[in-house]
Amino acid sequence: MQIMDNRQFCFIICYNNMVFLAECLTYIKQLTIPDGFTIDVITIAEAGSMVSGYQAGMEASTAKYKIYLHQDVFILNKNFLHDTLQIFKQSPSLGMLGMVGTKKLP
Repeated sequence: MQIMDNRQFCFIICYNNMVFLAECLTYIKQLTIPDGFTIDVITIAEAGSMVSGYQAGMEASTAKYKIYLHQDVFILNKNFLHDTLQIFKQSPSLGMLGMVGTKKLP
């Protein structure tokens, strides 16, 4: 059993296209990181399935906050980590949250 790192976010990204992965990572690098926290990125190439890829990433990380992304997800909100952390602090019984994306911004 792994000890969870309560001060770490881990992005777990399944990919099969290096161009999309590079763009996804560009957006991650622009995020503001809450004081005292660190981020880690685990990339899974050509996983047999997304489920198996995400499972492998989950098992490889001790971060308390795991963020599962596909290669073509680009986080526009630079305060995403702060906002996510605030949601979990306000609702300690919350175990998971999700979001919906769009191909076109209004």
